[in-house]
Amino acid sequence: MTATHSATRPVGGNPAFSERITTEYLAPTPAERDTMSRGGVAVKLLVDLTVLIAAAAWGWASATQPVAQDAAGGYANVTVTIPAGFWLASFGAFFVGIMTSMNPRRAAVTGLIYAALQGYCLGAISAAFEAQTEGIVGAAILSTVGVFAAAWFLYVTGLIKPTRKLAFGVAAGIGGLCMLYFFVFIVSLFDWGWLYSDSFRTIGVVVTLIAIVLAALSFTLGFAQIDVGVQAGAPKFMEWYCAYGLMVTFIWLYIEILRLLALLNRNN
Repeated sequence: MTATHSATRPVGGNPAFSERITTEYLAPTPAERDTMSRGGVAVKLLVDLTVLIAAAAWGWASATQPVAQDAAGGYANVTVTIPAGFWLASFGAFFVGIMTSMNPRRAAVTGLIYAALQGYCLGAISAAFEAQTEGIVGAAILSTVGVFAAAWFLYVTGLIKPTRKLAFGVAAGIGGLCMLYFFVFIVSLFDWGWLYSDSFRTIGVVVTLIAIVLAALSFTLGFAQIDVGVQAGAPKFMEWYCAYGLMVTFIWLYIEILRLLALLNRNN
C-alpha cells in the first residue's frame, strides 16, 4: 500500500476510520514498542478475508438443499432458503462491529468474529442471488477485486488525493445513501410491488453505481489512514483494526456489485 505521495489526515467515509480512531489510535504511543506496518495490515486483511470466505462457504451450504437428482445430466436441483442462524448472525455481526469500533484493541479477536458472522450471511445471500442468475456471484467477486485494485492504483499513483474535502464528500454521500435506503424501506412497506417495477430498476441501477464509486473512494481514504498510522508509528494492534476497516468496505462493495448485476439481469 505504499503511496507515492505523503499521507494527509483525512477522516474516511468508512465509519471504522472515524476521527476518534485517527486521533486516539493512529498516532504514536510511547508505551508500544512495536508499530504497525503496511505489510502487517496486508497479512491481517488476508487472514480476515480467509475467515470471511470460509464462513461464506458454510452459509452457502446451509442455504442450499438438493431436492432432486438428474440421472442423465448428473446434477442436482437445489432450493435456497434462509438458514436458521441467518438473523442471529446478522444481529451478532452488527453488535460485534460496534464493539470493534469502540475499542480497536479487540480487533484481533472481534474482527475475526465479525468476518465469520458476516461471511455466513453473505454466503446465504449469495446462494439466493446465484439461484436466480447463474454466474452472478463469480462476476461480483471478480468485480469487487477489480474495484479494490483500481482504488489502490489510483491512490499509489496520486491520481486521487485523499483530502479532507474528499473525505467529507464520501461521508456525506454515504449518509445520503443511508437515508435513501431507509426511504425505500418505508415505501416498500406500503407498495411492495414497486420494488419490481421498471422505474425502481432504473433508480436502483443509478443509486447502486453511486454506492460503488463511494465504496471505491472509501478504499482510497482507508489506504491514506493506514499510511497516517504507519508514518506516525501507531501501535501494532492497529494492523488488525485497519484490516477490519478494509474488510468492512470489501463487504459493502461486494453487496452493491451483486445488487447492480441482479438489477441489470432482471429482464434477461
